[in-house]
Amino acid sequence: MNISDLPAAQLFVDLAARHGHYCPMSTLGLRMGWAARRKLKSELRGATYFAQTCARDGIRLALDFESLQVEGQGRHRLCFFDQADHWQIELLPKTLELAATYRSRASDAERDSLLAGLRSADESSLLRIVRGGGSP
Repeated sequence: MNISDLPAAQLFVDLAARHGHYCPMSTLGLRMGWAARRKLKSELRGATYFAQTCARDGIRLALDFESLQVEGQGRHRLCFFDQADHWQIELLPKTLELAATYRSRASDAERDSLLAGLRSADESSLLRIVRGGGSP
């Protein structure tokens, strides 16, 4: 993975300001949105996230797309499309398990370490990205 594949550190600062705090799901949403942004060949025409979580703020910020649709299906999946393609990005089960450990971490330093890891982890270790399948 190239360093250019990662969102700029300032985006995470902007996310915390917008979202009100740092947390795993907003961080992962930004990673999902950033991955989606890099797949687009033309203007984003639509996007839906299938869970009512903090991830939606990260997705909206990374894609610069306030029209993100959110459906409370409890599925950590982003479906989006441009003129050329439909895509799906889903958080891997192990990613969700790791994110769930945030609140049980013993110290702020341990929580900060988890967030830093989520910000810099290789995309393929966090997400499953599939071309096609524009429906949930």
